[in-house]
Amino acid sequence: MLTFTQAKRRHDVLARHITETNEPLATAIYAGVTGVGAAQGSLVTLAVADTQPMEYAVLLATDDIAAAFATAEILDVFQHSPAPRSPHDARRLAHEGWRRFRVLADQAGHIEHGLGGDLSSPWPVLKEIQELQPDPAKMRRIAELAGRMYQALRGAKDRRVKGIPEEVIGTEHGGDVAALLPQEYAMLGTDPTRRHLFEQIAHRRAMQFERAGTEKKGRGPLVVAQDESGSMEGQRDEWAKAAMTALTRIAWEEKRPVVMVHFSTATKVQMLKPGDVAGVVRAQHTFLDGGTAIGRALMVGVDEVKNLAASGHRGADVVLISDGGDAGGMVEEALDEMRKAGTRLWSVAIDMPFHGPLHDKAAEYVHLTDQDMQSTAGVLKIGKSVL
Repeated sequence: MLTFTQAKRRHDVLARHITETNEPLATAIYAGVTGVGAAQGSLVTLAVADTQPMEYAVLLATDDIAAAFATAEILDVFQHSPAPRSPHDARRLAHEGWRRFRVLADQAGHIEHGLGGDLSSPWPVLKEIQELQPDPAKMRRIAELAGRMYQALRGAKDRRVKGIPEEVIGTEHGGDVAALLPQEYAMLGTDPTRRHLFEQIAHRRAMQFERAGTEKKGRGPLVVAQDESGSMEGQRDEWAKAAMTALTRIAWEEKRPVVMVHFSTATKVQMLKPGDVAGVVRAQHTFLDGGTAIGRALMVGVDEVKNLAASGHRGADVVLISDGGDAGGMVEEALDEMRKAGTRLWSVAIDMPFHGPLHDKAAEYVHLTDQDMQSTAGVLKIGKSVL
């Protein structure tokens, strides 16, 4: 563990709280937090050490970043209170400091669970995240769901490649004539059913065997167009934000950038480069409200695909997550631009099914019910195709 002088030199969260007048107090608190330093016999040091929550003992003994945050929080309480005159006074102030640190530690835990990384990774961005004033309950719900989604996606990450007949793993919708189920072939018998089957194949909605292999597929960046209209508020928005977080986490592992297009009747674009934890939390807590202009969002998505390609990140896919509504007048134009750019659209309809081009012209269409949003099944439907 670092000495107080080393910690002050290395960690801005501690250094910016230190002045010439409060440095002895900060040194005493740091000694109580870490057990390192010459002030271990002081009233303040003993109070801080005695009130330290047991669940943080290992963290604070091994992680100098967390120790710096704890010292800064406890120091802020002590220096804004009358100097303690008794062990009871000192312990009371120390308890309040640890209470404030617990809030930070809980946030760090949510970030780590939802966004991964080693033990120390959440701490450097905590102050930036606090400035966003996120809803702690919402942050916890998204983190818990995103963590489960990530584990489910990670478990299914070995790419399944169509056309390799080693193993049949289930059924799916598609347009592979060679993989059609026997009951679909039976529809070739008469004219009406034959025409229906041909239409299903053309729209990739025929029932076929799903086959798996272990070959890896290379993928490009992701552009996630996420509906933040008024009807998405609550569970739908939290599920969509958790799905975005889990997909982003998987993409980052492959050094793939993610662009978030928040939309309602307006749009807001965020570039999420690998490791931008604060950016993802900011995305989780952005909500535009208002109406739903899907066409406009897709046009912005196409622009972002072109921007990514211009910076060397080619092959981007666009993922649309929405509960429907007014698609606007630019959907066909945006889909035509996507086709010209060689970009695929993955349509994810929450509760309300898509009709028309968002359904028919998507490379993959996924309809999620309320039940799908209670588990990881929904994100697996998306991840199977996108990742």
